[in-house]
Amino acid sequence: MSIYSLLWFFMIYSFVGWVVEVAYHAVTLGKVVNRGFLNGPICPVYGVGVVLVLTVMQLLGDRNVETSNPLVMFGVGIVLATLAELVAGFLLDKLFHARWWDYSKEKFNLNGYICLSFSIIWGLAIAFVLRVIQPLFAGFVDHIPVTAGCVILAVLYGVLIADIILTTLAVLKFNKELERMSQLREAILKVSDGMSEMIGGGTLKTIAKLDEGKIRAEEHKAELEKKLAGLRNDITRHKIYGRGRIIRAFPDMKHRKYGDILEWIKERSVK
Repeated sequence: MSIYSLLWFFMIYSFVGWVVEVAYHAVTLGKVVNRGFLNGPICPVYGVGVVLVLTVMQLLGDRNVETSNPLVMFGVGIVLATLAELVAGFLLDKLFHARWWDYSKEKFNLNGYICLSFSIIWGLAIAFVLRVIQPLFAGFVDHIPVTAGCVILAVLYGVLIADIILTTLAVLKFNKELERMSQLREAILKVSDGMSEMIGGGTLKTIAKLDEGKIRAEEHKAELEKKLAGLRNDITRHKIYGRGRIIRAFPDMKHRKYGDILEWIKERSVK
């Protein structure tokens, strides 16, 4: 199996994985949402998983998946697909301080990144795909003229790289916005606490001064709340791409640093 073929299979299965994710989300939650980490119709973790299995099966001597032992494909599929999901979840968590999916509520999970039930599903799915669907895709790739295929792949991977860069920048911006929102909420709380202390401690001696202090505090608080709402609206305004799409695509996403802010955004803004 050539690198050319593997590049095609990565793209094909990444797209198929995206379709599966969107369909599953539509059936279970009643919403049609781009479920990929990237903006484009692609879930690279699926492509990586299948390409890894194809490569390992070839190294094991099973060059024809149509005649390969399904139990072997099931076992290899469980190990490699689970490994791909584990690495992807771990890297996304460490790089962006957010957990995009969480299996913590599932039995036999590992830090919420992977769990036994989904690993079994991945193994069964890969065994089925390689025995039934892979020959069709292999025939499709074989019928593409190599020169045209290389040009198409160059375009597809160019778009993929651009998408990765833009999505990464969007997530980094999202983290900065969450930090700013956290600072604004702390400032709002300080204003409220400060007013309570002034009134309760009797530091304002006259009614006039008390009213003046309350007005100034309320104006400052309203200004901070306006900035906070503005940031929230800016984040969630675009639901097809960027930060707003990511929030809709991963409703169970949890942020390690600003989890309370993220939940506040989702409760008030995600429709």
